[in-house]
Amino acid sequence: MFKNSYLNFVFSLIVVLITGALCSWFNRVGMASFYEQIEKSPLTPPNIVFPIVWTILYILLVLAFDIILNIHEKPIKPAVWLFIGNMILQILWCWAFFNNGQFLIALIILMILDIATAILVSQFYKLDKAAGWLLAPYMLWVLFATYLNWEVVALNGNVFTY
Repeated sequence: MFKNSYLNFVFSLIVVLITGALCSWFNRVGMASFYEQIEKSPLTPPNIVFPIVWTILYILLVLAFDIILNIHEKPIKPAVWLFIGNMILQILWCWAFFNNGQFLIALIILMILDIATAILVSQFYKLDKAAGWLLAPYMLWVLFATYLNWEVVALNGNVFTY
């Protein structure tokens, strides 16, 4: 994208940090208001696991995106926009689930995110195998999140009501 690899790294870092900051903000809202009150899957990890996993995933996302941004011999624009769209879907999911308690809408967003992530992994893999593999844990975690969200809908209904 940029001719300077340092700028590519900074850009990938900024995109992922903005995503993480917004998701973290929405998560704190839900954690403070309703998350502990809802029924969850028995496979739901303890709360401490989520920030650890997301930190690792965000590092992998930055690295994968940086690799793609530094490819100059192949067209990368579709992959770049797909990555940014993926981050937007992630933010929308956090907003729907944690900020608004809209469990069914969040599940629909996650299902779209599942498809977008599979396409993203495929696109990254075609451009650079390492970048594609770096996204594999993210894809698995998003699929796991879909299952967890599905269980929240099944156990609590579509919307959290106070």
